[in-house]
Amino acid sequence: MASNQTQSALLFMPDISGFTQFVNDTEIIHSQHIIKELLEILIESNQLDLQVGEIEGDAIFFYKLCEKQDMKSLLEQVEKMFTRFHQHLKLYDHRRVCPCGACKTAVNLTLKVVAHFGEVTPMVVKEHKKLFGKDVILVHRLLKNNLNKREYFLFTDSLNNNADRENELPGWYSPEQGSEEYDLGKVPFSFSDLSPLYEKIPDLDLSGGKFVLKSSVSFSEERIIELPMEELFSIMIEQLQRGSWMKRKKDDNRATDEAIYSLGAKHTCLLTNNSTNITESVKIESDKIELVEMSENGIAGYRFLLKRIAPEQTLLSIEMRVKNNPILKLGFSVVFKSPMKKRVHRFFEELENFIETNSSNEKLSV
Repeated sequence: MASNQTQSALLFMPDISGFTQFVNDTEIIHSQHIIKELLEILIESNQLDLQVGEIEGDAIFFYKLCEKQDMKSLLEQVEKMFTRFHQHLKLYDHRRVCPCGACKTAVNLTLKVVAHFGEVTPMVVKEHKKLFGKDVILVHRLLKNNLNKREYFLFTDSLNNNADRENELPGWYSPEQGSEEYDLGKVPFSFSDLSPLYEKIPDLDLSGGKFVLKSSVSFSEERIIELPMEELFSIMIEQLQRGSWMKRKKDDNRATDEAIYSLGAKHTCLLTNNSTNITESVKIESDKIELVEMSENGIAGYRFLLKRIAPEQTLLSIEMRVKNNPILKLGFSVVFKSPMKKRVHRFFEELENFIETNSSNEKLSV
């Protein structure tokens, strides 16, 4: 790409919208991770050999130095990005465990795409390639418009091509005319609602082993915890992800392999601190929450049940589950049952100590 030489280029910008301003640390971190994953999905969906000019917050500035792109290829690109974007959000919502505001509302995120064809001047600044020119400014301006639609593809008249055959264009494409007044002048454009593309989002593959269905209860223990149910659950999720109250070795990297704890996530077992479990299911209801985790081979696992018994009290029950195999169940009962009970008791003690310590720190900070 020659520097300081004006060239024709396709300018293409997908933009993610929908997150509010979060103030909670967990929500801020999780919202950033969700946006990062979605931006990666959009980049991976690039089939037009577009170049990434900039990642600008929740948007990506793509460009391609080329002759004018045909509308069929542009629409295929928009469709691929849109369907993969929303398929990822559907899967994320299905696997979601975290109750924070960012994770709960991620499924409501939206995608709009704007495109323009114009002239740009490439320039290298400290080994970084940048595009300059009024058309670069214009494509950014197009993201700010008065369209009363949540998701759309907007493109300027510079991309209209009379050679495009309507019967070759996808059925969801239904262009309307519009215009906006910017500091660059009045800009006419066309736009098409993307909501019909929801019908093209592939169904989720929800298959997977349910080891818990092939297990039975070996023993259970319960204790009243002096915390609201939702707060206790949030603490447990955070510890499943980070294991911060456990005496873990510094080089132990077996904790969750995902940035946000979710169904199917692998994590170091909180009770044993020396094995890897997989979260199989989570059920959240108004007065109870159930979380089931099983070992990778399905031999054993736990069912955590949280029940609200008062606004500031939760009954936490832990079931130790063992695979329905007579030999395994007998061996567990003889060899492991007693030490595992001790580990469950230790879990309760460490949990209560953690809560008490953090409560004391909060009081001191006040």
